[in-house]
Amino acid sequence: MNKIKASVLLIGVVVCVPLLALYRFGLFNELNDVVLRFHRDHFVLPVPELQRATALSYASYTLAAFLAAWVCVELSSMLQRLAFLFGLVFLSLTASCVGAWQGVLFEPFSTIAATLAAGILGLAFSGSERERRVHLFRQFFVGRISTDLFAKLTEGNEPVALTGRREVTSLTCRIINTSQLATDMEPQDVEQLTSAFLKAVSEYLVERGAYLDVSNSQGITAQFGFPAAAEDHAHVACKLALQLREFLNELSAELEKRWQRKPVLGIALASGPVVGGLIGYGEFQRYSVLGEPPELSRRLCNMNGVYGSQLLIAASTWTAAKEHIEVRPMEMIAAPGQTGAREVYELLGEKETLTKGALAARDSFWQGVVALRQGDAKAALEKLRQAIVVGQDDPPLRYFKERAEALLKEPKDKPHVRKSEQSS
Repeated sequence: MNKIKASVLLIGVVVCVPLLALYRFGLFNELNDVVLRFHRDHFVLPVPELQRATALSYASYTLAAFLAAWVCVELSSMLQRLAFLFGLVFLSLTASCVGAWQGVLFEPFSTIAATLAAGILGLAFSGSERERRVHLFRQFFVGRISTDLFAKLTEGNEPVALTGRREVTSLTCRIINTSQLATDMEPQDVEQLTSAFLKAVSEYLVERGAYLDVSNSQGITAQFGFPAAAEDHAHVACKLALQLREFLNELSAELEKRWQRKPVLGIALASGPVVGGLIGYGEFQRYSVLGEPPELSRRLCNMNGVYGSQLLIAASTWTAAKEHIEVRPMEMIAAPGQTGAREVYELLGEKETLTKGALAARDSFWQGVVALRQGDAKAALEKLRQAIVVGQDDPPLRYFKERAEALLKEPKDKPHVRKSEQSS
């Protein structure tokens, strides 16, 4: 049981027990007589004697106490809290009048007392600094982080610093062939397929500890190491990305079966320093991060469509998690505004999960890619052929084999220009 539920339960009990004692001491019996005289003086009653509804009063003030406590603790708007308390008081008075017309004597004072007492206690509890923080975090984080992570952010006495610099790993997941699907499918089918993808992947990531930063028509971006800092953010992100890859294979088959179109799904990771904080204005505000990792992860995710891969990571992520993962190289890319090119890797699995045959194929692939970069197409093709695993479809391997074969066919005196250079 979390602290909010426990607080509501405690407030309800603290309010109800004294009211029950007052009933036993006869206070509310006297108030019942006051209510009876009021109804006789102001209304034409259907029967001369009203039937006392003591059990109904017990149930009414108990329900009112817990409801008032829950609303005053949970809601962040003071106006909404006060409106709810006023509504309960008004409902109690109305119920007393309606009951009299039906021949039932219902005193509203115990319910009103329970409403006001529980409301005051609830307001006092929610007025603490920590509870104000809970309400603020609920506004921005509910649906974006798991219940466990929300508790971690709010249970401490000291507020978590959300604005500032930190190291994160950004994960981007999107439908790579969105443009083709939008051309081939009916608009409502594109809408439903995309929404189903976003819902499934967003929930999958949130349940497993990621911060859901973006989930819209452009895809999904999740953060690791934000809002709660984590030194092992890169390793955690890689581990979850590998699990997500398996989930996407199942999801893709499910979506294809339903809409008769195959969505091509890609994932990418990038790590590094960012600035985190409350970004945006008005109702569009959210806690997010600014920096290279989210931008680079989105760029790498699109590059899955070039290689036919499914899970790419930046060199920064490999550096941070290399003790825990197995990769193979793709190409060198240049980041906008920076000098020099950096490696892009395909994430294959966690350490010690690949077979000896898979490791040997990976090493041959690696040597072939290096040879291709050096312009030695013959050696590259030889190594890449050694990386073939019978019965296994390997689109990135096919991509580099075709590159090597094309290079062999080029005239010896023609300078080799890579596709990535042509598109830059």
